[in-house]
Amino acid sequence: MPRSQPIERQIIARHTYKTGGALVVAYVALYFAIPIPLPPLPGLIDRLVFTLRLQSFSCLTLIGGIVDVALTRYNTIAVDPINGRGEHHVAIGVRYLTNTVEQFIVSFVGQLVLTTYLTEPQMKVVPILVLFFVVGRVTFYYGYKMSYLNRALGFTATFGSSLAVWVVVMFYVISDLFS
Repeated sequence: MPRSQPIERQIIARHTYKTGGALVVAYVALYFAIPIPLPPLPGLIDRLVFTLRLQSFSCLTLIGGIVDVALTRYNTIAVDPINGRGEHHVAIGVRYLTNTVEQFIVSFVGQLVLTTYLTEPQMKVVPILVLFFVVGRVTFYYGYKMSYLNRALGFTATFGSSLAVWVVVMFYVISDLFS
């Protein structure tokens, strides 16, 4: 299998490290320095409903991707997907949409499981995660439109946040198993 070029890997790695560092700084600033107003969330059901409702913002990234592909098809020869002559017009949009569905599932399920472990004051992590998801997806889309090498910024913002959630969730789950 042909490998990517070393310069491509360097650019992607640099974007990944910078984004990862920026995410940590942004998380600390948002969680500890900026007051995030929350409604009363005394019970688990309240926290789950709150988390579900915030996913509406994440779904907007899917809707945006669907609209992008639909409008591109409508305005180009890709209007006939069976013919296949115009699929290159929608290739980035389709890849964005596919990756966003994958990322949404990982993020959404992770946030729901995490919510079952969080206390009421800790729930301010959920709006931060949703913000990171939305900003990450928008950055991924526009970065991808500019150059395939610019995907790493948005991908890292989205997947890095989800990965952190799953590490925390697995810590809680394993702790529960041995307590």
